[in-house]
Amino acid sequence: MIKQKKHLAIAVAAIGLTVSTVEAVDFTAIATVENTLAVTSVLPNLDLGTLFAATNGAAANNGVGALVIAPDGSVSDPADSATVKLISLGTPAAAQGSVDMASNFTLTFPNTSTYLAADFLTGGVDLLAALAVTTRLQHSSFTGLSLYLTHFTLGDVSGGTSAEGSTNNGIFTIIKGATDTTYVFNIGATVTTAPFDTAQDTYQPGNYTGTFTVTASY
Repeated sequence: MIKQKKHLAIAVAAIGLTVSTVEAVDFTAIATVENTLAVTSVLPNLDLGTLFAATNGAAANNGVGALVIAPDGSVSDPADSATVKLISLGTPAAAQGSVDMASNFTLTFPNTSTYLAADFLTGGVDLLAALAVTTRLQHSSFTGLSLYLTHFTLGDVSGGTSAEGSTNNGIFTIIKGATDTTYVFNIGATVTTAPFDTAQDTYQPGNYTGTFTVTASY
């Protein structure tokens, strides 16, 4: 009997050595979610350079002076036969922006698709109404005639390509590159004099400024 009890005690001790303890450890999952794309202003000013503008039209059919400022800063005239002239006396510089994105996205500029460059040749009150809803560049005194910024264009996109379609509706689809996630682009536009309204007027010398908005979406 004594030997049997001693043997049982040893067996119980051996079983106890096989028991293990489980400890639970908590981990935290973190995600940053964005539901809008940010457009960063790299070069915030679309510098039109020095322009010579004398007057608006003396009649409704005299048209408007217009210059196309390309995203590379080059200048061309889309309305050679218009009576009113707008002349570039200095070198313009494009504005530049960037967007961080890992997929295709769309840039949207002010929409001026309600009229074409051909309308610059006639001008008139109808064109004044159309231009009034786009970017207006006013004299620093906020008086007198204004300049108008229309038909925004997009230059070569660093990091991707632009499937722009029409340049008049202000919508540009950016196709992502193979590895890039930052896309840099230059901005150009067409600047015009004021259409004929009720009377011919003279431009004041000085600085003219205005703002336009660019949004990005996906």
